[in-house]
Amino acid sequence: MKRLIYYVFILATVLVALTGCPPINKKPVASNVRITGQTVSGQKLKGEYNYTDPEKDSEGASKYKWYRSENAIGTNLTAIAQATSREYQLTFQDVGKYIYFEVTPVDIKGKTGDPVISQASTIVVAGPSFEIVDTTLVNNSLGSIVIKGNNLGEINAFEVVLEFDDSYMTCSGIVQSLVGGLMITRQPEDNIIHVAIAGLKDIDVQNTELLRIFFNALDKTGTTEISFSQYLSEGGVNFKTDVIPAVEGLDLSDVGIITIQ
Repeated sequence: MKRLIYYVFILATVLVALTGCPPINKKPVASNVRITGQTVSGQKLKGEYNYTDPEKDSEGASKYKWYRSENAIGTNLTAIAQATSREYQLTFQDVGKYIYFEVTPVDIKGKTGDPVISQASTIVVAGPSFEIVDTTLVNNSLGSIVIKGNNLGEINAFEVVLEFDDSYMTCSGIVQSLVGGLMITRQPEDNIIHVAIAGLKDIDVQNTELLRIFFNALDKTGTTEISFSQYLSEGGVNFKTDVIPAVEGLDLSDVGIITIQ
C-alpha cells in the first residue's frame, strides 16, 4: 500500500513537472434530468438524474431548484421559494401550472458543474383539497369569504379551522352552510374560527362551495391572508380542517388573499 501511494505521488510530481500545473479537476455532469410522481396537488414529486464525473469522483452536495410556469415550453419560469431538495410537494398554487426541476451537480471535492433543467411536467391538477376563495372587502363594513371543496368525493361531515390577521378584520360569528347539515361554530382565539358541519347526506364534493363566513373589515386597507390552521382545545383535543370519511392526500396549502379597500 505504501509503495502504491509512493508511485501515485511520483506520477503526480511528474505531471506537475511536465505541465507546470496540477491535474485539472473537470466538471461533473448531470444528464437525463426528469421528474417522477403524480402531478396532483398534495402529492410529492421527485427530481431524478444521472450523475457522472470525468475523474470518477463521487457526488457531493449537488444543488436543486424547482420552478413553475404557465406553459410547457420552458419560458417564464418562476422559482418556487424554499424548494431546494430533490423532493417537492405540490400545493394548490401549482394547479394549472407546469413544474420544472433543475440540478447543479457538485462533486465530492466541491467542483460545480453546469445546471441542467428538466422538461416540463404534465399540467398540475387539483387533488382533494379545500380552497379559500380570494376576496375583496370594504373597510369598516361586513363582508364574507367562501370556502370550497375540490375532488373530495362523497362526504357526510367536514370541519374547517381558519387563521386570520385580526388587525385587518374580526370574525362576526355569522356563518352560512351552503350544503346544509348541522353546524357548530366556535372561536377559540381572536384570530381563529372553527366551523364543523355534520349530518350531510353523502354529498359529492367536486368543485363545491361549502361555507360562507362573515367578517368585520376594520378601518384599515391593504392585503392580508387567511389560511387553514389547527389548535389544541382546553381538553387537549387537536382540531384541524378535515373531512369524514377521511380522504387520503388532503391538500390544505391554499392561502386566501383578502384585499381590503
